[in-house]
Amino acid sequence: MGRWQLLGVLCLAATAASAEDHPIGGKADVLLDGFRRGSFTQMHQIYPSRIVHRGGSIQSLSYAPRQLDSISYNHNGNQYLLQDYFDRASVMGFIVLKAGEVVHESYHQGTTPRDRFVSWSMAKSVVSTLLGLAVADGHVNSPDDYAVKYVPQLKESGYGINTIRDLLQMTSGVEFIENYVSTDSLEAAAWFGAVINHERPYNSTVLWFDKRIAEPGTRFYYASLEPQVVGWVVRDASGKTLSDYLSERIWQHLGAEHDAFWVLDSPGGMEIGSCCISATLRDYARFGQMFLNDGQVDGKQLVPKDWIAAATRPDPERPFLHPGKGSGRQSRMGYQHYWWLWPGEDRAYSAIGFGGQEIYINPARQIVIVQTAAWGNDEAATNRAENHAVFRALVEQLN
Repeated sequence: MGRWQLLGVLCLAATAASAEDHPIGGKADVLLDGFRRGSFTQMHQIYPSRIVHRGGSIQSLSYAPRQLDSISYNHNGNQYLLQDYFDRASVMGFIVLKAGEVVHESYHQGTTPRDRFVSWSMAKSVVSTLLGLAVADGHVNSPDDYAVKYVPQLKESGYGINTIRDLLQMTSGVEFIENYVSTDSLEAAAWFGAVINHERPYNSTVLWFDKRIAEPGTRFYYASLEPQVVGWVVRDASGKTLSDYLSERIWQHLGAEHDAFWVLDSPGGMEIGSCCISATLRDYARFGQMFLNDGQVDGKQLVPKDWIAAATRPDPERPFLHPGKGSGRQSRMGYQHYWWLWPGEDRAYSAIGFGGQEIYINPARQIVIVQTAAWGNDEAATNRAENHAVFRALVEQLN
């Protein structure tokens, strides 16, 4: 095994699929410390990936810099400055847009605007967006269709009785434990056997999961295999790879500066639905700004406005998904279509990925914040609380 692949194994052991409530710890995390930044910016070179082609003219970003270094925030009873946070939280890239203008952009730990940062679980929010496009394009009739309608193989799994909406909300009721290191973990066997060692297609492992712990649509249970299933639906229904579909419907019209990449489960295989898009900080910001603009870029509707509303607002029929109604990570934030919903009247929401990746969108205040970072598992819970304190301070300062 080469140095870069070893790096990828260590990194993918932590995985975007790993939720911050399930720290891995142990020797793998110690080894990751020395390689995390490099792997987080080179994932598309470590593992088989497919290009998400950009196209057309680059959308110029308007800059209106503001002096944000003096912004202070409170965390655990202490006051810190923004620069303190960058140093404390292993931030690599940080960009803030207010009303479509860049008011802050900075790179740390030797990174540059050309670096492609791995999304980890932010890719889940992209997968749900592609499902919305598949509905708009007529490939999928409705999120209330059963997933098995588009992927007949699912009838052999626990997901055979689930609607696509169940999967988008992580309410399938199928047991999937976010554990990728335990020797007796079915999830670890699926991840390492398929994604890392390429012993089998990752989709084939979906059939392993048939134990049910709740009725469909009745309980939130974070499960990273569910966006893999939704991606499978999109691929088979549209007849296109996820990378090509993302390129044709969004990336070529977003005004992106750079091609993006999406890690595959095997050479020539399928994109991993739960993680691993690599894109530049500014292009992530353009994606966030498109959502803030209700799916429009330069007057062109790329994503239907009603889909964005449905994907980023609480589902009135499932109040247990609303902010403050759940438990664990969901005790404060809500969940909908792979977006985390913030409490409060601003209707803010975020795409969140392992290791400190986040696209924060605040429609009421017209703010987009994108952060890329290189956190370890032992830092995740503390840093996430601090980074959200930073976001709240920035929102108040910019208004």
